Amino acid sequence: MYELKISFFSLLLILYLGTHATAQKVSRWTGELQKGIIVAHATDLIPVADSQPFGFRAGFDVLQKSRDAWHACHCHHFLGIDFSYHNFNNREILGSALSLSGAFEPVIWHNKNWLLSVRSGMGISYITRVYDEEFNPDNNFFSSPISFLLFISPKISYKLSERWMSSLTLHYNHISNGGQRQPNRGMNFPTLGIGISYLVRDLDLPDHEAEKASKKVAWHADFFGTMRDDPVNPGRKPSFGVSAGSIYRIGRVNGLGAGAEINWDLAANEISGSGNAAILGTYFSHHFLFGRFDFSQRMTWYIQKPVGYQPDRTFFQRYILSYEIFKGVRVGVGLKTHGHVAENIDFRIGWRK
Repeated sequence: MYELKISFFSLLLILYLGTHATAQKVSRWTGELQKGIIVAHATDLIPVADSQPFGFRAGFDVLQKSRDAWHACHCHHFLGIDFSYHNFNNREILGSALSLSGAFEPVIWHNKNWLLSVRSGMGISYITRVYDEEFNPDNNFFSSPISFLLFISPKISYKLSERWMSSLTLHYNHISNGGQRQPNRGMNFPTLGIGISYLVRDLDLPDHEAEKASKKVAWHADFFGTMRDDPVNPGRKPSFGVSAGSIYRIGRVNGLGAGAEINWDLAANEISGSGNAAILGTYFSHHFLFGRFDFSQRMTWYIQKPVGYQPDRTFFQRYILSYEIFKGVRVGVGLKTHGHVAENIDFRIGWRK
């Protein structure tokens, strides 16, 4: 019943968006078949990960050809929604995932017949089989039926005719519950997709002149927070913090940065019971800068952390997608991981000058 509701509302939203077309808008419908592998990021996961997931994706996207839309990321880009189904080819332990997600797909390069783009996005997944201490103890990938999907997908498309395009896409997918329930090992599963797309009108992309790049160095501060599963007691605990640093632009779409953060993680503090919930770190970062969008990857070294929290870890990663809603003001979402293992998803608001 849950699956039918997701399918029904997804179809209604796609149909609604598809009825609103303008001369400056290109609408695209896509169907895609996928097959891939599961990455076993720990030795105890290897027996369960020995399968080849398969599935499909149905998507609807809109590309605005206007100059104002182009300046949002200094590129032509599709915005859309996806409905996807992934069967993990292990019915009793892993089951399958039904996902509804939003997507952003900037066009990196194009000519008359070819299109190179990178699709990324996030959404909500319904997992049919999750961890259960008694009935499903081998599933350490998923512990919550409602989880989060994150993906990044390099894609090459070929124009078959005025209205039809074929595509080959390499998806790197990650599903976890964002620290809402344990165990939260999460699953990384790359898939290869072969798709066909129908364009409501011809994809004839105009050339827009880029504005002068912004200044070389920018300063920023971010406030972030989430609710994490308490590893000791029932319920959840807040985790919040602030980070600050600088970004040095080394090209139109690339930047390097450095900074520091302090995170008060009350869930991590429950492990030690010391009363000191502060996690202090310093980081280096890389940024993909597409106009108002910024996708950054931070490598952060622990300077201070509660006793007993991640005792064998000296660093962690944060992956952050942010968007400038007003001049200097940004909102976004971040994912904290230790290698392939996701710890939590946070929401953030920041300032940049």
